[in-house]
Amino acid sequence: FGFEPLQTPAVELEETLKGKYGSDAERLIYDVGHSGGKENLALRYDLSVPLCRVAAQYPELTKPLKRYQIAPVWRAERPQKGRYREFYQCDADTVGSDSMLADAEIVNVIYEILTRLGFEKFVININNRKIIAGIGQLAGVPDELLGGLYRSIDKLDKIGLEGVEAELRKTGLEDAISALRKAQATKKVITDLIQALREADLTAIETRLRQADLENEAIAMLVSQLAALELESIATIPDAVIKRLLEFLQIGGSNDEILAQLRKWLANYPEALAGVTELEEMTRYLKALGIPEEYYPVVPSMVRGLAYYTGPIYETIVEEPNIGSITGGGRYDELIGMFAKHSYPATGTTIGIERIIDVMKELEMFPPAVGKTVAQILVTQFNPDLVTESLKMARELRQAGLNVELYFENDPLGKQIRYALKKGIPYVVILGPDEVIAGQAAIRNLQLKQQETVPRGQAAARIKVWQSPTK
Repeated sequence: FGFEPLQTPAVELEETLKGKYGSDAERLIYDVGHSGGKENLALRYDLSVPLCRVAAQYPELTKPLKRYQIAPVWRAERPQKGRYREFYQCDADTVGSDSMLADAEIVNVIYEILTRLGFEKFVININNRKIIAGIGQLAGVPDELLGGLYRSIDKLDKIGLEGVEAELRKTGLEDAISALRKAQATKKVITDLIQALREADLTAIETRLRQADLENEAIAMLVSQLAALELESIATIPDAVIKRLLEFLQIGGSNDEILAQLRKWLANYPEALAGVTELEEMTRYLKALGIPEEYYPVVPSMVRGLAYYTGPIYETIVEEPNIGSITGGGRYDELIGMFAKHSYPATGTTIGIERIIDVMKELEMFPPAVGKTVAQILVTQFNPDLVTESLKMARELRQAGLNVELYFENDPLGKQIRYALKKGIPYVVILGPDEVIAGQAAIRNLQLKQQETVPRGQAAARIKVWQSPTK
């Protein structure tokens, strides 16, 4: 595909990372302090923002810049299945092109990588942030509720329509709960009160306060704070809008059918229609690339969490196990402009290497040799007097292009062979006194349980024949 390596530092200025991801993501950024200077430093959260900083810093780089990077990133996560504090990402990005060909190529890269790894049951869900913005306009939802709206519809595949409906009805109340918690930072917030808020049971709040057996002064203070929050006027999504959103979320069919329905639903919103046009173009290119349509469904409810996306977005889900997305990405045309007066369009994907490894382990996709040593041959040490012959033999085999490990200790031959078996080394070379005198080497194939003695100069060739079963 023509992507070239470009590495970025593990440590960035904190100001480089902050203000790029959105509040939910930014709380996971690792702050590492000053380290002798005045600027705050932080460990990189992903590989995309550092790339944008580099692209802004070095505008002379030839465009489009097609770059890949495999490197660790850090998140202040609570470790659990599929989530780590330090993990590797593989990114592929194109900077300097606004063509949908670049986005289609990124999806093609994801498809090629996963199919070559042996994945079969996966989908690369695609959507467009312009369409997501159009959903907010269609619903007439105020700006302060858009975040809650997007979070709710993004859960459609996990909690279903009924779950999304319940989430939408709570949108706005969560902000009130957060405000109350902040106001009560120095006092314990009553669990029952929080539950009443979550249930939107406004009439029960004062009753629950009194049932908590608080002093009158404390009750008065809490009621005062509730009044200050103006709970009864908290912005929530009207029932009619929720009903319309649920109808929208039931759009289905082939990609062409979904895009046609989106055109009808979003006909009055030019920016959203531009997003539909981009997806129409993208899916046309993916079809020309020969990728079966079932691998890249258009999913209007898919949001992607990072704030910097501006156009097409994509996220890969495997059917089993339930581990979340294994790749994710999209177009971020405005991010580079946050670091310089000029900006460049850009698009790319992130592949979660640890998550892919977790899935492949669980599905037993790795061939037996994976996880074994890279050494192909173990040269044994027959006795201390012959160690120089073992050294020479190891050198000769390495010069022939073979990976060779030399056994260091003067252990019994049986122990050396057991070591090779444990490490998965398939061939063992034995140089005893008889072999040295005759100019020969004994080669034991541990997989076939065979041993041959050949002229020493032919040892490498014999092993290569064993390695090539067609010969």
